[in-house]
Amino acid sequence: MTELTPEISGRLAGEIEAAGGREVCFVARVADDGTIEDVRPVARGTAAAVLALPGVAERGEMLLHNHPGGDLEPSQADLTVAAQLHDNGIGFGIIDNSATSLYVVVEVPKPRRTRLLDPVEVSRLLGPDGPVAVLLGEFEDRPGQRDMAAYVADAYNEGGVALLEAGTGVGKSFAYLVPAIRWAETNSERTVVSTNTINLQEQLVGKDLPILERALATGKRRPTYALLKGWRNYLCLSRLESARKGQNSLFEEAGLKELDRIAEWAEGTGDGSLADLKESPASEVWDEVSAEADLCNRVECPHFTSCFLFEARRRAADADVLVVNHHLLAADLAVRRAQGNWTEAAVLPPYRRLILDEAHHLEDTAASHLGTRVSSMGVMRLLGRLDRQGRGIVPALIAELSGFRDDPLNEASIELLRKAVLPEVTAARNASQELFQLLAQRLEEAGESVMRLAEDFARDVIWENGLDVVLENFIVAVRRLRDGVETVTDRLELEEDPDQRSRLLTELRGVIRRLQNVQDGMLLALRPGHDVPMVRWLERTGARRRGSFGVAVITVPLDLAPILRESLFEKVDTVVMTSATLTVNGGYEFLKTRTGLSEPHDMVKTEELLPSPFDYSEQSMLCVPTDLPDPGGRGRGGRGEGDHDTALATAVEEMAEIADGGMFVLFTSYRQMNRVAELARPQIEGRWPLFVQGEDQRDRMLRRFRDAGSAVLLGTDSFWEGVDVPGRSLRALMIAKLPFRVPTEPLTQARLELLEEQGHDGFMSYQVPQASLKLKQGFGRLIRSVNDFGVVLVMDRRLV
Repeated sequence: MTELTPEISGRLAGEIEAAGGREVCFVARVADDGTIEDVRPVARGTAAAVLALPGVAERGEMLLHNHPGGDLEPSQADLTVAAQLHDNGIGFGIIDNSATSLYVVVEVPKPRRTRLLDPVEVSRLLGPDGPVAVLLGEFEDRPGQRDMAAYVADAYNEGGVALLEAGTGVGKSFAYLVPAIRWAETNSERTVVSTNTINLQEQLVGKDLPILERALATGKRRPTYALLKGWRNYLCLSRLESARKGQNSLFEEAGLKELDRIAEWAEGTGDGSLADLKESPASEVWDEVSAEADLCNRVECPHFTSCFLFEARRRAADADVLVVNHHLLAADLAVRRAQGNWTEAAVLPPYRRLILDEAHHLEDTAASHLGTRVSSMGVMRLLGRLDRQGRGIVPALIAELSGFRDDPLNEASIELLRKAVLPEVTAARNASQELFQLLAQRLEEAGESVMRLAEDFARDVIWENGLDVVLENFIVAVRRLRDGVETVTDRLELEEDPDQRSRLLTELRGVIRRLQNVQDGMLLALRPGHDVPMVRWLERTGARRRGSFGVAVITVPLDLAPILRESLFEKVDTVVMTSATLTVNGGYEFLKTRTGLSEPHDMVKTEELLPSPFDYSEQSMLCVPTDLPDPGGRGRGGRGEGDHDTALATAVEEMAEIADGGMFVLFTSYRQMNRVAELARPQIEGRWPLFVQGEDQRDRMLRRFRDAGSAVLLGTDSFWEGVDVPGRSLRALMIAKLPFRVPTEPLTQARLELLEEQGHDGFMSYQVPQASLKLKQGFGRLIRSVNDFGVVLVMDRRLV
């Protein structure tokens, strides 16, 4: 407890007296025994207030000020200042003018005493005589796994960033989970584990963590873990109740049946998440009942104690190990950046220890969350939530208020909804259609599915065709709708009877925020006025319908390295980045450059490469046919990309004959995959089971492939990694072409231009490393155990 000494009290009282009894702000130094050993005045104010200047106190000090009236009760302003100071390791107190009484609002935060891990002991836990081996009985000792566990333990002890590439078969998940669990046991501090693929998440929470929970349990405690998904994955009981009350105003008959099915499922579901539903509902139905951060009343909600989302968040807050995906982590990062919040809960609970598995995806995932996206479909769905042919939030609210016809205030509210909102929804819908049709027409003229909005876009012909007026009409319409919804919502929230303040008002508040985001995102892309270099583009979405197609307008920061460094790596005590593919040419320089870890040079404490225990020279063969047409369209004798597809289809048939099926064929585009599937299907089907991505649910297709033992599977991006088929079911792997990123894709193009401006060869310093990492991931699908054998064929002679 912080205390004043007579000497310090005299000095404080003297300074206050010299200031005429007005408020004075002091910085105090507190000794280890709690007594204040030194003070210095830093600001003088009035009889009612004094500045609490930022930066005048250092971590471990205390800010003091006097209340001239003698009442030491902290004001709301005092509490706000105290909270901010405490976050920076500074205490806060109030004294009277005589400095004889001291009220400590927050004590000086004491440095946490951490108990370091013993890397040798952590490694032993995964040894042949350790608890994991004892539990499993048959347990393969993996020296690389034990080494990695020791490196992770060092990272917890020393802080900073550890880069650990762990080849296939090392067993990296046990290697990082064991130190994380031990750290939680000794220091009561959680670890967030972030993955890129659902498969790895399911492996962690469904297999690995349950094993380690049993193996590492002590007499005092058992390790705890939780899986947390994004908000929209969970059912909102309040929105479900609201939707069922106004169902006739929200849905057609098919939607009503789905709503009933969801309500029945809600009675018995374990976690209330979309993955627990046997059949996914239509998107417009789930949109009306899923949890949404900006539509949530939190503790004021009558369903708060039974809420599926907050139950998951409570489990997450109590867990030693919290498993999330990169998208949720990036969403949390975006919220923390917007709020300036690095210590309290945001999308995720606060954390100081982070493990990034499949870390090579970090940059691209962060890009998708730190930018903006406004799509024609998204805007139409947002407007449809308000009103779609007499169904939506506004008609439902009118119907609800109509039940109280004898109340003149309700009559006025209904009139506002009908006259101030519904016409503006129509106006916004018309303006939106006009804008997106003009953008779609420009895409059509460009003959591309994607069009980058470079610096010269301000002089593009689309402005002569009326974009200026159409965009202004859209912004005005959205702004008027937002203002109308806000006016109605403010009016309805003045009702005294809470039963008449429908939960639909929360929905309206959410719509207001989203309309603002639509407006801001569209202006950011089409009329940029920002300091941070951004990449902007138009993108075609969905299939052509009735002669038109959807359009998205997207903006992404060009250089994420400084954002990741300042907002993630510098804010977390320990980060372990791991994957089977992190290094390029045996080093981490590419990863460090892309993620902001090149500087400062002391941020990365550990760089290790733990090789796979598999003997690839004995277990696998790599073949590169050199007589195929060039996949880039520059084939021999004038042959092009279509000839490569034809030759590839023939090769698929021939290889299936040689291997008797048991083959993956990996593509870099759906177009090529579907073309080769069309050509090869007559020769494959009837002889071997053929699975083509998109023709069945991914996990079911993979399970059927494993069970068949002699099937042929054609897949794109999601089959290049996170897929595990050990044994003879997979004995041949064909890679259609080298996985270079499309150089005309806007983000890739902009990154290449930036590298060229910086004096680098964009192809060698970005394209080749990216393709190298992807190729290693694809190759890694073949050999999954020491007993696997097989062949990899890269059907791209450019590799030679």
